Amino acid sequence: MGVGLRLAFMAAFALASACAGAQGLKAKVVPVKVTERVWYVQGKPGVASAANEGYNSNAGFVVTDEGVVVIDALGTPALGEALLAAIRKVTAKPVKRVIVTHYHADHFYGLGAFKKAGADIWAHYEAGEYLVNGEAERRRQQRARDLFPWVTDEMPLVQADRWLEGDATFTLGGKRFEIQHFGPAH
Repeated sequence: MGVGLRLAFMAAFALASACAGAQGLKAKVVPVKVTERVWYVQGKPGVASAANEGYNSNAGFVVTDEGVVVIDALGTPALGEALLAAIRKVTAKPVKRVIVTHYHADHFYGLGAFKKAGADIWAHYEAGEYLVNGEAERRRQQRARDLFPWVTDEMPLVQADRWLEGDATFTLGGKRFEIQHFGPAH
């Protein structure tokens, strides 16, 4: 491939990547206050589609004195960026941890934005099987067809930093968090 063609390809790829960023979303990721420290964002009803830009799930976050704990990361990299931007409208505190409730596309495809921001990702170890048994790759290919440019074949599938084997607790900013595993469920 010639240098000019390579540069044109790289420019087109960069443009497509920029268009797929949070700034290109029509969906509005708006934090809704539940309590002084707890917030959520609510996706649209229905299955993930190009029309809803994959925004068909919910996520939440808790602001502590030391940082933010996020529950799920939404269903595309752009939505993950938009969720992070929504959190930044509420607080400048760093996102310390993301708890992934389960590894379905609409709950973890946005993890890249949080990983880039330095968050620690936690999920149940059984989700690791999903990532290696071929199902995660089949889903990514399906989503790349249905949700392009929001999802692509090259989009990384972000794994947890800590795989939990059952219940877990931690404290952040003086707030105690309890993660309870109830078994397989949606």
